[in-house]
Order: sequence, then C-alpha cells, then structure tokens
Amino acid sequence: MSSAAAQPPDQCRLAGKVAVVTGAAGGIGRAIVVRLAAEGASVIATARSLESVEDTVVEATRGGGVVRPLVVDVTKRDDPSAIVPATQREFGSVPDILVCCAGAQTFADIFDLDVNEWDHVFDVNARGTFLTIRPVADVMRDAGRGSIVTVASLQGRLGNRWFAHYSASKAAVLSLTKSFAVTLAPHRVRVNAVAPGIIDAGLAHKANERLAQLQGLSPGEPMRRRVADVPLGRAGTPEDVANAVLFLASDEADYITGECIHVCGGDLML
Repeated sequence: MSSAAAQPPDQCRLAGKVAVVTGAAGGIGRAIVVRLAAEGASVIATARSLESVEDTVVEATRGGGVVRPLVVDVTKRDDPSAIVPATQREFGSVPDILVCCAGAQTFADIFDLDVNEWDHVFDVNARGTFLTIRPVADVMRDAGRGSIVTVASLQGRLGNRWFAHYSASKAAVLSLTKSFAVTLAPHRVRVNAVAPGIIDAGLAHKANERLAQLQGLSPGEPMRRRVADVPLGRAGTPEDVANAVLFLASDEADYITGECIHVCGGDLML
C-alpha cells in the first residue's frame, strides 16, 4: 500500500466555513455543533439562554473547535436578525452553513389539544424556521453560496393522534425546505432537510414519559414499541443525525437540493 493510500480520510471537510446552528442546547443540536466544529467549521451555537448552551460550547471546543454562543429565541420576530451580524463580528464572514434545529413538542389527544399548544409548537418549529432562514438566506443569495439544513421529523411524513400539531409543524418545515430550495437554487444556495425517527435524546425521552401517561402504558413501553418497529433494531443517536447534516452541509452534497434524508433506521422507506 502506498503512503498516500495509508493516509487517514480528511477530517476537515468544512475548513474555512462559517456555520450557525439553532437549538444548540438540545441533544441533537449539540451533536451537530460538535460534528461541524470537528470538521473545521467556525460555529455560532444559538439557544434561548447562554446558560443552556454552555455545555455545547465546552464539548465542541474541547477538541480544538471554534464555537461562539449566541442568544436567539426563534419565536421572536427580530431575534434571528442577530445571526448574520454575529458571524461577521466573530468570524468576519456571512454564514456558509445554517442548520435550523430549534424545536418543540408537546403531547395531547387530538380531540383534547389546546389551541395554545398548537400555536406554541408551530411558532417554534414552522414559524421559527421561516424567521431564521430568511435573513440568512438573504445574505447567502447575495454571496452566491451556502447550504441550509432544516431538522424536520419522520412524523412530518406521517400522522399521530397524540401529537398531531407536532407532525403538522414538521410537515410545514419540509414544505418550507422545498420552497426555499427552488427559490435559492439559481443563487447556488442549497436547502435540504433531515427527518429523524426515534432518537435516543431529550424529546424522545419526554415523549416516552408522556405517551405512557396518555395511553395508560407502563413506563418505557412506548419507546420499547417504537424501537421494536425499526428495521435496524435500535434507536438512533444524535450523532447519527449530525452525520447526515454534515453530509448535506458539505460540498459532497453539491448537487443535492430540496431533498430530505430520513435518519430512521429504515422506519420509513420512500
């Protein structure tokens, strides 16, 4: 084997890139920040408070990554407008990559669902994604480059009695992804989505607890049933999602836009 062939694969696929990840305090958001930083990107990690994103910054910088925290509440109309000035201030550039990972989920029977819960989940997942993408896409369009990745959900392809509002909001995210993709394609800005299935992280743990209560099941039974239906036989990890996001954000996906990768262990095959 030649010395060139013996070299390890390049681990800096995003060297020189500036990335922004919203919802960086959660399990999936944190894994995405860590992965992008490990691949050489300089990252702005946003959350609703500095305290909530501290662990993300510490973990991502432990291996030498460059990460800066930023307070952004995606439900507040003007908050996402702080993203581009932050990347220019911290890294001297507009974003090359945006990952919209901020999300919320609550649980109720569709006939008992309070309209305030509906509004909250849509405000975070659908409206928040729209409000976040638009100002960043505006500067990406002017720069003639960029990759945007939204974090949807397998439930956006399905329906569910116990969180119909969440499923509907994630379907909206998938639709928005396509609308921005077709709009921005002439400007060399790609827009794609990942749709996680059952992921061993915060929202799934919350779902496991609440669905057991709503359905009269023993603790842990909803998760056990969901995992039993997955062809690959396990729940996903936040790192599984981060790996898919990395691919879509990188130049390796240069001819992909308007698509969705289902990170679900074969739970849904299209």
